[in-house]
Amino acid sequence: MPSLFKWPKSKEKEAEAEAEAERARNTRAATPPPTYESAQDDPPAFEDAPPSFESIHGSKSSDKGDKKARLEQDIVDLTATFSSLRFETQKDPDVDSCLAHLKLLYAIQTLKEEVGYTDGLWDLWDSRAGPLPDSEKAASSKESEDRVKDVLAKIREKRWAVYLARAVDRYETWWKALSPYRLREEDMKLDDEKYATFADRGADFPWTVDVLPPLDVLVIWHSHMLNPRAFLEDTMRWGLRAFWTTGMPWAQVNQAIDSKFNYTGTEAAKGNWEAATGKSWDNVQDPMTKSLECPACKQLFEVPWTTCGLPETYKGDEKPGIVGAGYGDGSFSQICTAGCETLVTRYLLSVVKMVQDTEDYLKHNYTVPSSVLDPKVGTAVSTRMKLVEVTFPNRVLGLGVVDELRKLIVPGTQTPPSMENVKYIIEAGLADDAAYKRMQGRGPLPIEGATTASGRILTRTQRFGTRKMMSRYWDNYSIFALDLVGATMRQGVFVDKMYNIDWLQGPAPRGVMDRLLQKYHRFMLIMTENTLSLCVPTLDVDLAWHTHQLAPRAYYRFSTFNTATHGVKEARFIDHNDKIDEMKLSSSFEWTSLAYLNKFNDIYSQCVCAYCEAIDNFTTTTEPTTDPTTAIHVSNHNAVRSNESAVRKRYRSHARVVYKTRLDDSYERAYKRAAKKGKTLPPREEYYSHWDSKYHLYGPCAYPAYLTTGIYINGDPGIMHAGADGWAGCAQGLCGTNDIPGGGCGGPGGCTSLDGVWSGKHNASGLCGGVAAMGVGVACGGEGGGGGCGGGGGS
Repeated sequence: MPSLFKWPKSKEKEAEAEAEAERARNTRAATPPPTYESAQDDPPAFEDAPPSFESIHGSKSSDKGDKKARLEQDIVDLTATFSSLRFETQKDPDVDSCLAHLKLLYAIQTLKEEVGYTDGLWDLWDSRAGPLPDSEKAASSKESEDRVKDVLAKIREKRWAVYLARAVDRYETWWKALSPYRLREEDMKLDDEKYATFADRGADFPWTVDVLPPLDVLVIWHSHMLNPRAFLEDTMRWGLRAFWTTGMPWAQVNQAIDSKFNYTGTEAAKGNWEAATGKSWDNVQDPMTKSLECPACKQLFEVPWTTCGLPETYKGDEKPGIVGAGYGDGSFSQICTAGCETLVTRYLLSVVKMVQDTEDYLKHNYTVPSSVLDPKVGTAVSTRMKLVEVTFPNRVLGLGVVDELRKLIVPGTQTPPSMENVKYIIEAGLADDAAYKRMQGRGPLPIEGATTASGRILTRTQRFGTRKMMSRYWDNYSIFALDLVGATMRQGVFVDKMYNIDWLQGPAPRGVMDRLLQKYHRFMLIMTENTLSLCVPTLDVDLAWHTHQLAPRAYYRFSTFNTATHGVKEARFIDHNDKIDEMKLSSSFEWTSLAYLNKFNDIYSQCVCAYCEAIDNFTTTTEPTTDPTTAIHVSNHNAVRSNESAVRKRYRSHARVVYKTRLDDSYERAYKRAAKKGKTLPPREEYYSHWDSKYHLYGPCAYPAYLTTGIYINGDPGIMHAGADGWAGCAQGLCGTNDIPGGGCGGPGGCTSLDGVWSGKHNASGLCGGVAAMGVGVACGGEGGGGGCGGGGGS
C-alpha cells in the first residue's frame, strides 16, 4: 500500500484532483449552530474486517518562517475550510472534529510561542542570557553561541511554565464556579444521576461563544480531558455532569479561532468570565501575587507567583536563577506573613489538601479522590459490596488516620511535613487493630480476591483504590486528580509535532483526516482484543484518539461497549495514561507494529527515521524524510524517564542494556539492507529544536530531555517516580500483584507503567512486589496494558 506521508511523483495528478475536490467542498454553506438533537445514541460496533480505503497523501511541513508569512491565498483557503465544518456533540470523531482539533492545537502553539518569546514577561529578560557572539568570529564562538541559546531556551520555557501555573489556578476558579454540588458518599448509594448513570446519560451544557473561557484556561481543560478516567472522576466529584456529557464545544471554539489561529473572545464572553471568576480575561493582566490561606493560622497572606524575575536594568550581584520559590515556581517556599510564621512549601500544600479532603468527608460526606470509580475498569460500581470496597479510601482517611493527619499541621513550624509522613501514618494505621476496624466498619471477613496484608484482609479494589488515592496528592496540591501543569507540558510535545507536520496546509487535509480515522479504527480493534498488552499509537492515530477523548460521553460509551464485546469481554473505560517509561513505550511500540502487520498485512508506521527502521519498518520505496520534527512515527508525548531506587536500577539496568543493544543491531541490519538497494538511512541521532535551541534525543521514544529540570510547579513533567522505597512509593500493605494500568505507586502512571521489573522482596505481606516477574508490563507487581498512549484497557 502506498505511504500516507510521502508524495511520489506518480501521484501528482491524483493530488491535483484531490486538491480541486477540496476547494469544491469548501464552498458549501457554513455550519449552523448545533441543535444537539442528532447526538449519537449508540457507539458503533467494530467490524471483523477493517474498512478498505485508499491512501491519501499529506505534504511536507513548511518551516516556521513560512508559517508566519502565509500567502493571502493560503489564509483564504483555510478560512473556507474552517467555515464549512459541521459539528455535533456526544459523537465519535469524524473529519470535521479532527480538523477543528488541529485548529485548536495550532492556536495553542501560537499562544505558547507568543508567551515564551515575550521579552520581559514576569521580569524574565532575554538579556540575562548574555549577548550572542560576534558573527565574524563564528568559528571560535560556536560554543559561546550555543550556551547563550541554551540559556535563552530555558528563560523562554520558564515564562511558559509560570504562565501555565497561573492558568491552572484560573481553571480551578472557573471549575468551582461551574460546580452546582459536590458528590457525597450517600449519593453513590441513592442517586443514579449523580453516580450510577452519570457517565452514560445527561443533557448538553448550554455552550455559546459568550460563555467560552480564555484560551489559557481552554489549554488546561484540553489536557484535563486527555486523561479520561481522571476527568470523569473530577467531574463526578464536582457535579459537572453536563460539562462531562458535552465535551469540547467544537462549533464555538472553531468560531473563536480565526484563520491565523488567534483566539478571540467576545465582549460578552470577557464580561461573563470576569463576573464568574473575578479574574482578568488575559492571564498576564492578573496580579503578580496570589492570596493564599495559611494552613496553620487560616489567615490570608500574599505570595509571589515567581521569585525569578529581575528588572531589565539590574546591575547587582543577585542571581535568582530560574527555579524560584514563588507559588508558580519549582520550589515554592514562603513564610506566612499573617503572624504565625509557618514555612509553607509545596510539600506541605499536598498534605493540607489531603487534610482538607478528610475534613470535608467528615463534615459534609464529600467523597475523597479515587473513591468513586472501580480502579480496575474505570466505571461506577453497581453492587453494594463493590461500593463498600470502592469507598474504602474515604474510611482510611476519615475513620482510620484523621487524628494523626491533623497533628501534621503545626503553627510556626520550619520543618513542614510531606506526603512521606502521610505514607508512614497510613502504614501504621493499617497495622493497628483499632484503626483497621474503623476503616472496614466491621470485622475482617473472607472476601473473594482479597489478600492478607500485614495480617489484615484487603481486597484488590481496596488496595489499589487507596494507592490511587495517595497518587492524587504526591506532587499535586490542586483540586484535580493529577498535576495539570505537568500534563499540559507533556501534551505540548504532541502539540508541537502536530504544528510541525502541518496537515492543515497540505493539499488534502480532509483526505488525511479520513485516512487516519480508519487507521485509528484498526488501532482500537487491536487494543480491545489484547487487553494485557500496551498498545502505542503513531502520531496520526493519536490525533484521532485525542479527538475522541474530547467527546467524553461518546468515548466512554465506545470504550465500554467494545471492551465488553472483544478480548476478555469486560466493559472498561479505556484510559490514556500520560506517563510511560521510555523503554516500556519503545518495546510496546514494537509489539503494536507487529500486531498491526499480522492482523491487517499493512505497515503500521510509515515513517523511515532511524528508530522506525530499526524495528523493521523499512518498506517504503520513496526517499526518506530525515527531519525528525515532521516524521509520522510513534507518539511519545507521554514518554518519561523513571526516577528509580538503587535496587530497582540494578534489576532494570541489564534489561535496558539488552534492549538498546538489540535496537542498535536492528539499525545496523536495516542500514545494510538499505545500502544493497542503493538507499541511505537517516542518521541514528535525532535533533529537535526547542525555543530555537537544538537538543539531541536518541530516538522518538525518548523522554523530552529539553524540559528544564526544577522549574515547574509540581516537579519535573518528564520524570516518573518508581519503587516502594522511594519518593511517591507505596505504603506498606497496599501494593502487590496489580492488574490496574496507569495507577501504581506515586502519581498517575506510577510504577505500573514500567516494563519487566521485579519491584521488591518476595513476601506474603502484600507489600510492593508481591510477586517476582520479568514479563511485559509488570512493575511494582502489575500488568499494565490495553490503553496504550498510556495504558488503560488492561486486565
